[in-house]
Amino acid sequence: MSESQYERNEYLEQDEEEAERAARNKKLVVLSLLAALVVAGIVVVERLRDVSRLQDCMMTRATNCNDMVEPPQPIGVR
Repeated sequence: MSESQYERNEYLEQDEEEAERAARNKKLVVLSLLAALVVAGIVVVERLRDVSRLQDCMMTRATNCNDMVEPPQPIGVR
């Protein structure tokens, strides 16, 4: 009885290759998450920069601030 229990425990234990594979997968997930956060941060910074530029233009009461903004397009037109 105890012999089969040890065999069962040995079978269920994770070997080095499986542990390395699991660690590698975790690292890839973390790396992809960080890459997505960096890309999202860059997009947000660019958007904030554009809004800031437009606000600066409007605060100077300039009349040509429309050049900084894309005109709205009708729905369904790309």
